[in-house]
Amino acid sequence: MSKANEFELLLQQYQDNLSGVVTTEKMSELKNSGPSEPLKADKSASLHDFIKMVSKVVTLALKDKGVEFVPDEGKRLVIDPQVPLEHPYITYKVVDRSPKGERKPRERETLIVENTDNKTDARKGRVYGQKFKCIVQFNIIASEYSEADEVMNTFEDLMMSYAHYFKKNGVAELLFEKHFTDENFDIFRQTVSVRNLQYYVEVEKLTVMFDQEIEAIQP
Repeated sequence: MSKANEFELLLQQYQDNLSGVVTTEKMSELKNSGPSEPLKADKSASLHDFIKMVSKVVTLALKDKGVEFVPDEGKRLVIDPQVPLEHPYITYKVVDRSPKGERKPRERETLIVENTDNKTDARKGRVYGQKFKCIVQFNIIASEYSEADEVMNTFEDLMMSYAHYFKKNGVAELLFEKHFTDENFDIFRQTVSVRNLQYYVEVEKLTVMFDQEIEAIQP
């Protein structure tokens, strides 16, 4: 098995372990196969899941460069100007997340999602979805400029190379937005090198509601 295939397998295994992820493909599978294991309504291919996937890609692909992805949104690193960085970091922040054409969730599918001993008792659920358009900023911080440039170029290549992986697992669109100099990081630039990248990301948050739950909240 090639390194590329091994990497793709690792990524797929990681995504498969995310509890309750609901994709369009998965919904179709469940609908055609009848009763199955219960779905969890609080998980889907959301922006949070996208960040988890990016973190996994960076951890696996940039391990040899010692790059650490910081999953805590907007976290500022505490950098001692007297102590050089031991390795590069990638942080992120959500610049914007807003509905795309849908101000509220809309019904996507009706399907059987629960497996019981008596199939006639299997509950039916409805899948509601809402699309979001997001701007996500990734900040690359390294000890010196050549290292920062190298990590930035590799990160851009990864985002492009594995765009199919993100889309396969629920990300509707992933586009490079811009490379710019974020003045909020000027204080860091006094001692380290920083690169700022922004990406346009479209995701869809899916929620499963059982018919009994819908009936219970209706007046």
